[in-house]
Amino acid sequence: AGLQWSGFHLLVKKSKKSSKFKLYRRHKISASAQRKLLGSHRLSEKGHHVSIPSPDISHKGLRSKRTQPSDPEAVESHPGLNSQRHRGPEFSFDLLPEARAIRVTIPPGPEVSMRLCHQWALECEDLSSPFDAQKIVSGGHTAELPYEFLLPCLCIEASYLQEDTVRHKICPFQSWPEAYGSDFWKSVHFTDYSQHNQMVMALTLRCPLKLEASLCQKQDWHTPCEDLPNATAQESEGWYILEKVDLHPQLCFKFSFGNSSHVECPQQTGSLMSWKVSMDTQAQQLILHFSSRIHATFSAAWSHPGLGQDTLVPPVYSVSQTQGSSPVTLDLIIPFLRPGGCVLVWRSDVQFAWKQRLCPDVSHRHLGLLILALLALTTLLAVFLVLTLWRPLSGPSQARPVLLLHAADSEAQRRLVGALAELLRAALGGGRDVIVDLWEGRRVARLGPLPWLWAARARVTREQGTVLLLWSGAGPNPARGPDARALLRATPRPLLLLAYFSRLCAKGDIPPPLRALPRYRLLRDLPRLLRALDAQPSPEATSWGRLGPSQCMQGRLELCRRLEREAAGLAHEG
Repeated sequence: AGLQWSGFHLLVKKSKKSSKFKLYRRHKISASAQRKLLGSHRLSEKGHHVSIPSPDISHKGLRSKRTQPSDPEAVESHPGLNSQRHRGPEFSFDLLPEARAIRVTIPPGPEVSMRLCHQWALECEDLSSPFDAQKIVSGGHTAELPYEFLLPCLCIEASYLQEDTVRHKICPFQSWPEAYGSDFWKSVHFTDYSQHNQMVMALTLRCPLKLEASLCQKQDWHTPCEDLPNATAQESEGWYILEKVDLHPQLCFKFSFGNSSHVECPQQTGSLMSWKVSMDTQAQQLILHFSSRIHATFSAAWSHPGLGQDTLVPPVYSVSQTQGSSPVTLDLIIPFLRPGGCVLVWRSDVQFAWKQRLCPDVSHRHLGLLILALLALTTLLAVFLVLTLWRPLSGPSQARPVLLLHAADSEAQRRLVGALAELLRAALGGGRDVIVDLWEGRRVARLGPLPWLWAARARVTREQGTVLLLWSGAGPNPARGPDARALLRATPRPLLLLAYFSRLCAKGDIPPPLRALPRYRLLRDLPRLLRALDAQPSPEATSWGRLGPSQCMQGRLELCRRLEREAAGLAHEG
């Protein structure tokens, strides 16, 4: 059965008979173990069968087997010894798990040599030091034999001190479930040889068992490793190999034997990963930054929590690295689908890959939705409150007011809106009122945003004022809610103007239905906007076009420019 042996005769001192030495070749024994085995047995005057290394056979593949003497005269001259050879020492044992030892009890009689060993095909191998010591136990006494691991191949062996006696050996733990638990997996030595697209693990076992191995993935380090379909590793002489794998710290081997299993992850540190990915958001796009030092193809697709852990939402976006082994940076741009989604990113040129989940934080882009949610009250309630609160908001002045609508979603943008309102009120002059929610916070809080808005519209309509819609390209805008759209439709078109800051909004960001409105780019078109707001220009507005802005107006203009730059910078950073 795969064993190679050779024999030669050797003349033993003080004996006229030749003794025969047999050499058995088998894996998993070291030279030191062979020397120890040979040194522990002396050659007697009679014949023995003892195994020793042969010069033409490698010492790494040798095992020894001691046989009984073949000299019939020696057997007849020692009848008591013959009886011992056939029976071997009797003993009983108790397992002491807390002490990690086995207590053996010898019945009355001669002394007995006791040891623990690991049973292989042809030999019971010594335990590793310091658990390989043999103990001499007198008849009628007990002794404790310590062990390192409780394994299914752990055996207890007893022999009398006389030469050439039968050794009594029992291996009681093969059917014990405890022998296949944590001790078994702690005794296995795992060596990782994974590289490129190949996961490779070499195992060194202390018992002759054949394990099964498959691929599994961890979502994080605190969850069980989930089995992947059709991912069984091939085994050859203790080497387990799986091809076409993206080497990732959360792709692991799951070794199993019977009902026991163990997870071993080859790549434990992120520094050994061949590629990395990070993300950034810009406008309505998600930008994935890949850094790779291997030829590979990477894919990404949106996934939503309600659709399952790894369920993809088409389309799938891909990019490839084909420039060599030095680190290369690649960008993959993905448009946003809807709020609350995450992106799954994986390597798509291999059969087994771990999908990384990236969830962009876009909460700062949706602060303006609070205003639209408040505007979503029923039309019946809005009409009722308008009828009951029909009165001017800011006193009896008959000057035509300007209602400034906005959806500032950050503190920087709110400061910019306030500065623009101050600029308009100062430039219009003549007691012209600029109505903005930032200046009437107490009244908005008392009435509610929707009633306040409809009452303001009623006043503007009654006093023939103007609604100025300040549009922003980032985040929600005041004309996107259903009630806000109804308000804009109810406003006479000559009374509705649209303005935008060039650093915060481009022309393409304005929806097509609003492009028919008169548009003003701030602050470049501010003089033209002031003329549209004031049919009878004030002195400050008139002097704007001839002599330029006054010193007071110049300060307000500079404040608006500075606040616009700050708001734009924060918007790009977000």
